[in-house]
Amino acid sequence: MADQPIQFKFIVIGCSGAGKTSILRRLVENKFVKGTQSTVGIEYFTHITTINGRTIKMMIWDTAGQERFYTIAKAYFRSALGVVLVFDITDRKSFDQLPRWLRDARMEADPHCSVILVGNKSDLAANRLVSKEEAEEFARTHELQYIETSALDNNNIEETFIKTGADLLRKVGTGEIAAAVTPPGSVQGSVTVTDSKDKGKKKNCC
Repeated sequence: MADQPIQFKFIVIGCSGAGKTSILRRLVENKFVKGTQSTVGIEYFTHITTINGRTIKMMIWDTAGQERFYTIAKAYFRSALGVVLVFDITDRKSFDQLPRWLRDARMEADPHCSVILVGNKSDLAANRLVSKEEAEEFARTHELQYIETSALDNNNIEETFIKTGADLLRKVGTGEIAAAVTPPGSVQGSVTVTDSKDKGKKKNCC
């Protein structure tokens, strides 16, 4: 069992356009594509890394941020252990919507989930509408970790998931959560679950 990866379910949530998919493309494929389409439905990624000497497989669900997909997205919150809550530092609305996303994640995800708040698009700091101090205060108030990222510059992308995974490993050690292992032969990759009537529609997203 010690040789098999420990697996954790992650969800990446937040408003449409916050850059959730760009973060995951950078994490899994090490690429950044300008004009990334908004996620339609749900997209699934896997990422394998090493944290504190343990091999960790992250099963990551990238949820659509549009209101019409909100009910579908919430269904994937269930049993999630890692919650990556993303907002765009240049978009005030994406920050103002955080309480709703956080409330629903804590209602639907595992009771012992670890949540990290991510201020994305740090490469556009000159245009920021949410100060780092305000974001840090929100994180303190709600007992979250906080980090700022840039998918464009590949800044703090891996670190976001390492920090969350390390906290989950700590909870495994204290017995707060149980460790699940990955069967041999599992591979990294991604798959998209979409609403068929939305196929072919393009929406701009950073």
